[in-house]
Amino acid sequence: MIISKIKVFFKSFRNKVIVIIALLVVTAVLFVSKYVLKSETSGDKNTLISTTDGDDEKLPGKPDIEQLKAALSPGIDSVLRNFGIKPEWIKNESTGSQGDNKTQKKESKQLQKDAVAIVKTIIIPSDLTSIEVNADLAGYFNSLGLTSAVNEDIITKDIVISVANPDSANKLPLAKLNVVHSDKIHRESAIVCVIINNITEYSDEDIDKFLINKNEFSFVFPRNLDEIDLQNKLLHSKKDVIINLTVGGRENYETDFNASMDEKAVHERVKSFSVDFPTVTSVILSKKDNDIDPKLIALISNDLASYKIKVIPDTELAQLTTKAEDESKEKYSLFAANLKTKGNLAKSVITSIAVNRDDFVLFYDEILRLKKLGYKFYNFADYSAKKDAFEKDELLRQEKTKEELLKKQNEKKSADKKQTDKKIDTKKKTEVKKKTDIKKKTDVKKPTEKKKTEPKKKTDVKKK
Repeated sequence: MIISKIKVFFKSFRNKVIVIIALLVVTAVLFVSKYVLKSETSGDKNTLISTTDGDDEKLPGKPDIEQLKAALSPGIDSVLRNFGIKPEWIKNESTGSQGDNKTQKKESKQLQKDAVAIVKTIIIPSDLTSIEVNADLAGYFNSLGLTSAVNEDIITKDIVISVANPDSANKLPLAKLNVVHSDKIHRESAIVCVIINNITEYSDEDIDKFLINKNEFSFVFPRNLDEIDLQNKLLHSKKDVIINLTVGGRENYETDFNASMDEKAVHERVKSFSVDFPTVTSVILSKKDNDIDPKLIALISNDLASYKIKVIPDTELAQLTTKAEDESKEKYSLFAANLKTKGNLAKSVITSIAVNRDDFVLFYDEILRLKKLGYKFYNFADYSAKKDAFEKDELLRQEKTKEELLKKQNEKKSADKKQTDKKIDTKKKTEVKKKTDIKKKTDVKKPTEKKKTEPKKKTDVKKK
């Protein structure tokens, strides 16, 4: 029955045309899918391959020696600068030789095959560990897709770092770094005590997050009874705390001490303070007025010292930022820059700063950068213990450096003098030789010319 219906369907011319058109459309679709889409897919593959090849050429192992030096060598030096390592402490070993262009091209190709592209000898001071340097260099190499291997001398702690490209068929290192310690070089640094004076603005969560593990700072201790929880947290965490005591003029009764107090009143106030804060061993003595007798400051300081309380005069606190800088977005970078300037001159710095709790990470990042350069941060208790010894060592080092510099200058002068004397002696010998040669030439007798005898004239012949 179905077959008969199909026969009836195809008897109509119109139906035949419809079927033929449908078959043509299907054929066209199959043709397009087979050839056009295939070529597009192959085109995408070619593009992918081309892109991959292009990226592969940019890998650190692919460029020639000069391209590697232009990119990798300055990057290594940049990492080293973060540790206060001076350019003169980095020696770039030559991997090529002088010659004509053809020779250099041949040598360059040979170096790419079987030699290290970059060789550096890096001298670091004895107070800097090779582990610190290697950690930052390894991070830098990893960011470039390179790998590094380290060999350490157990005795000297010097290291050799080999840098390689894991994607390259050539397994020889791209760079070789010899990191060597020396006690003859020193970084520009200082010891620093930073007192954070706005701890009362921090919540318990802030203190736990930012300060609980930070022992390199001191904190101004809150005296208000409303801050009892904060006081307990600081004391239980064994933070180095300092109380700020104020001294005012005769009419200033809001300060802890004032100029109208006699000796007995000062004694009583100091005694009361030691009873109220038995665990506090350091205070900042801040003058709130200008007309204060230095004898009063001395009296208060001596009384506090009798209770084994160290006094920090406010005149010893370095002001590292101006009012305008305090309000700047770059406050902490300016603070760090000014600290470097001050530290290079004074070598020991104590300062007080308010650190916004929302900006503590920015502040601490600057501290970490300074630490890498060689600056040492201590709380006031440790700072006091190390300050005298550090300044003594620094003075001895400076004197030794001056002596070595003077010795080198004298040796240079002596060498220059010898060279000058040698030149003068050579010149004298040359002049003597010239005079001798001239004299010899003048002493040579010229051959005497025989006088020609004129033939006798015929007239002179006697006539016979």
